[in-house]
Amino acid sequence: MEDFSSADFLARLPGPVSPASRQFYALWHGWRRGRRLPERRDLDLRALGHFHIVLELHNRDDIRIASIGPGLRLALGFDLTGHNYLDITNSENRSLRARLFIEQALQPCGSIVYYALRYADGGVLPVECAGAPFCDDDGSGLVSLMAGCCTPLVPPRDNDAIDPDSWLVGEGMRFIDLGFGIPPADPSTPRHMLPAF
Repeated sequence: MEDFSSADFLARLPGPVSPASRQFYALWHGWRRGRRLPERRDLDLRALGHFHIVLELHNRDDIRIASIGPGLRLALGFDLTGHNYLDITNSENRSLRARLFIEQALQPCGSIVYYALRYADGGVLPVECAGAPFCDDDGSGLVSLMAGCCTPLVPPRDNDAIDPDSWLVGEGMRFIDLGFGIPPADPSTPRHMLPAF
């Protein structure tokens, strides 16, 4: 791993990335304190803020949503805590979602993905989700946690529920090089062209 100052690390992030996602990556970089990756114990949910999400890898078929911030919960109109991340996508996207998550854990690398969350009247709340890996506290270096922030790119409407189906599939996903490269598969490749996991 190359040793980057925080400014150098942030300068290497691809653009455009929202200020909130840049702030998340600055926090993540600080939490690793010169180590390869931050550990689970380094994660500070309060610092992540009201729009955080934490995903815990149990196995290929069980990626549990361990925590979701109150701002995100309010914007969605429902709480995803405790749900399997793979269960909140459509069936044809499930194996791809698992594969992309595990590729991030194995590389390791971060990611950015966009969701167009829909209101009942057809209005859209665009959301940018940035994530990065955390390894176990046991010194093994194994990644078992991804944490990040899901930032509304326009102010969410007050008391206006989101259609839960609009959370099923994100678009424009790209891997973020955190100093170790990125997996060979390009997550922005159309789904029908990617091999199954």
